[in-house]
Amino acid sequence: MGNLICMAKKDGGSKGNNGSKSSRRMGVNRSQRKLLAEEELIHRQALSMALHQHQLSQRFDNGSMSRRIGSTSSRRKNLPDADALANGGNQDKVPENLENIKIKKFVLIHGEGFGAWCWYKTIAQLEEVGLVPVALDLAGSGIDTTDTICIKTLAEYSKPLISYLENLPEDEKVILVAHSTGGACVSHALELFPEKISKAIFVCATMVSDGQRPFDVFAAEVR
Repeated sequence: MGNLICMAKKDGGSKGNNGSKSSRRMGVNRSQRKLLAEEELIHRQALSMALHQHQLSQRFDNGSMSRRIGSTSSRRKNLPDADALANGGNQDKVPENLENIKIKKFVLIHGEGFGAWCWYKTIAQLEEVGLVPVALDLAGSGIDTTDTICIKTLAEYSKPLISYLENLPEDEKVILVAHSTGGACVSHALELFPEKISKAIFVCATMVSDGQRPFDVFAAEVR
């Protein structure tokens, strides 16, 4: 009887071990399936972002965002103004339009690691009020094909902006808007073409004083 009892216990232990091994294998399989599912999700998200980036790049032509038929300004021109809605729909309190502004062209300069594409929301908002935004890709940025290894100086990095200003008609002025390190490019342009720049707007951008190098500003901030 004792032997039979021992055998029964041994068999039970064996079944328990087999059950635990089986459960471990099932757990491993579930973990592997979960990892594969997560990798597939990441892959799909990366592909979606790449497609979105490509679609944005298609909206640019020669370094500036192209204006399309049926733009946001034409689609929304008949919508009530936000201030009018806030005032209970009273159209008499809508601010006057911008037709009397002489300088309507805004040249948007991106920061380091970005491109003209980063201004797409700003461009839509400026167009809605009748202004003329132009977003440029600096050298080696966005869809500009310049090899970044060959860019050694601020002048080389700013070349697309400088070329744009050089080709402006003599009687035309623009407003420059810079973000981040794009401020250094705008400072460089101000020295070369003060007669073609009406205003310069620095949006959280590097402001380089006379005789100062851009990286001197960064070094001071780090210290």
